[in-house]
Amino acid sequence: MEKFPRPVLLVSRCLEFDKVRFNGQKVSSPIVRDLMQFADVKTVCPEVEIGLGVPRAPLRIIRKNDEYRLVQPDTGLDLTEKMNKFADNFLDGLGKVDGFIFKGLSPSMGLGNVKVYARDAMSPVVERSAGFFAGHVINRYLGYPMEESERLLNPRIRHHFLTSLYAFADFRQMRANASIGSLLDFNEENRFLFMSCNPAVFDKMSGLLADAENTGQVFEEYMSLLKEILRKPGSDVLKIETARKMFLMFADKDNKETSFFEEMLGRYAENRISWDAIIEVLRMISFRFLDEDSYKDRFLYPYPEELKAPADENRDKDYWDNEWNQR
Repeated sequence: MEKFPRPVLLVSRCLEFDKVRFNGQKVSSPIVRDLMQFADVKTVCPEVEIGLGVPRAPLRIIRKNDEYRLVQPDTGLDLTEKMNKFADNFLDGLGKVDGFIFKGLSPSMGLGNVKVYARDAMSPVVERSAGFFAGHVINRYLGYPMEESERLLNPRIRHHFLTSLYAFADFRQMRANASIGSLLDFNEENRFLFMSCNPAVFDKMSGLLADAENTGQVFEEYMSLLKEILRKPGSDVLKIETARKMFLMFADKDNKETSFFEEMLGRYAENRISWDAIIEVLRMISFRFLDEDSYKDRFLYPYPEELKAPADENRDKDYWDNEWNQR
């Protein structure tokens, strides 16, 4: 079975950990709960760290003379400088990290849909932006896997986030060896995954390794391409084409199994079966044609199975337990 690294993850402290929200509550996050046993989680609540209590009066971002300020309307406090200083100091000492999960809409931690007001009270929303702390994270770690907890309730967003998170963790762990050989192995083990995201960028990655001379420079350039290729998932057309290429590595072009798999790809294209069905067939056929250590591509095993979203959260619900159905 595949072995996975332990990603290092920075998470909003209010997500499953402590009651540090402005209203004295913590927030449920299924993916954070799931990741606790598989990742090394670091937490932060910037608002508490700069000295605000729990519970506390809400903060808001205002735009004043084209400058953004973080204020607490009920007290009249302007916390802009204090928050900026904390964010810089915290991130300076953060150390290794592979990804981020933050609380959406928070004026400190939201990643992109935070309300910005014209004034500190009784004023309209003039735009949407990142929270103050999250803005520092985006500037320093642009391209790293980062999401808001609310968005991660969507299975497709969750899948892409976890795929990217484990790819970054794999890369960080591999980079500790600092050898071109280990980078070549990494590139090969992600070949089909990267092809399914962006074949043109994958060609650049492979070309970079073919001409590799300066190890340090190659790792930096490769990391930039890794950020680019995992920025968003590939299209369904790319996924189907990649699945077809992988299948044909194992099976003959002209047999009943190949015809059946092509029909499956057609049903997936028509949204009649799930992508998981395609992956399970590829996993099964890889077992038949390769030994256990040969099917390492992250296209098939991007992250631990235990982290997959439930296939049907209501599977055990009894829809027939009602009065009229008992007659």
